[in-house]
Parts: sequence; C-alpha cells; structure tokens
Amino acid sequence: MKNRVLFLLTIPAIASFASEDPIVADRPGFATGTHTVKPNVVHAEVGYQYAFNNHYPEQSTHTLPLMVLRTGLSEKGEIDVLWDGFNIDREKEQPTVTSKADLSIGGKYKLYESAQYNLTALGILSLPTGTSPSTSDSVDPLVAILWDYSVSDNNTVFGTVQASSSQLDHNRMYDTQFAIGTSISHTQSLGSFLEFYTVMPSEPTLYDTRVIDGGMTYLLTNDIQLDFSVGIGLTRYSSNFVNFGIASRF
Repeated sequence: MKNRVLFLLTIPAIASFASEDPIVADRPGFATGTHTVKPNVVHAEVGYQYAFNNHYPEQSTHTLPLMVLRTGLSEKGEIDVLWDGFNIDREKEQPTVTSKADLSIGGKYKLYESAQYNLTALGILSLPTGTSPSTSDSVDPLVAILWDYSVSDNNTVFGTVQASSSQLDHNRMYDTQFAIGTSISHTQSLGSFLEFYTVMPSEPTLYDTRVIDGGMTYLLTNDIQLDFSVGIGLTRYSSNFVNFGIASRF
C-alpha cells in the first residue's frame, strides 16, 4: 500500500506531461495489472478497507491509506513504493489495537507486450518498518508473473501467479498465491471486474485463503479513477471486505 522523494524527483517533467490515454491503475483487486507507468509520470493510489472474518472470535480491521506510488524508469519498467498504512484491529471483548504496516519497495518490468496479450514480472521487498502485530520483523520478498488477454474490445481476462516468504515465530514461511479474473468496459468511463484468488501457506497450522471479489471503476477524468469493491471469503478462515479508493496521475 510514503516516500515523497519520488514526487520531488519528477516535478520538472510532470509539469509538461499530457496524455489522452486514460490512467491504468493497479487498484482495485488482488491481482496487480501488467501496465507499467511511463518515465516522468507518477501514479498515486490510495484507499480504505474494512475487513471482517467468518469465524470466532469475531474480528474486524480498518486499513488505510493503502498507498501505492508508481513512477516509470523506462518504457518497460517502473518502481513502486507501497504502504498499507495503519491497521485498526477490533476483536470482540478485547481492546482495540492500532498498528503500522511494513513499507515495501519493488517494481514491474514488461516481459512481453502486444495488442492482445501482455506478460509482466513483479518483484517486491517488504521492509520491517511497521509495528506489532502488523510487522513480520523481517525482510520479506515477493515475486510474481502478471498476465492479461484481451478477449474483445470490451472484455479482458487477467491473472497472477506469485510466491512470497515471511517470518512467522522465528521460522521462515512461504506462500503460493494465484488469481484469475475478468474485467469489462461498459462505457468509456465505467468498468467492472470479477476475480477469484487464493493464498496457500506452506505452514500446516495455517489455513488457505479463498476469496471471490468484484467491483466497479469510474474515470472521473483521464487522470483520475474512482473504485469500489467487495470481497467474500469462501472458507471459514477467509475474511470478507469492503474497499474503495482513488488513483491519480501526475
């Protein structure tokens, strides 16, 4: 989900940026998009999420600002700074706990690009900058392959295959994550998506996550996108959520 230096480095070039192409944001949804930001351009994406579980003890989490800053390094690559922000956890009959999420730095690089099919690599390092219980207290990598395929002018299928590693009780744990979905352009401004994703931890004491989520996007202008989405956990230990946010291009 930040480093203001990115803005300072790009201010001179941003002032002259103009494009008729609409912004292509990474949010909303679990799968990251294959699109990369052009050099001398910055995308700022922020949001809010309310999540709640399907099992006892009842627990809910407010998360904001879900911040992502993206700027291009070349025509094929971008650098990303991500910070989920603050988590406000509430468990039934327990005091509310507020904690700070870890900061992540990474980037994307286009492996293949065409009018119909795109393939992009993603790499992210999560740094132990947060506070308990939202930090792993370790450097945690994530790598992924992102893809999309244009079925028609108005319909695209997309997905991701990714793997991550994190620290759990002084032991290294690994996750395998998959997502597949479809997006539809209803008008030049209005779009929707539907997606299924799963997270499968290597630790046998942890449960798989399976969620189906979907939502709407609306282009306020070519440089500003609004979004709203909801997710439904398909297993007892998968959380439900409501999410909304905004993406802006400078």
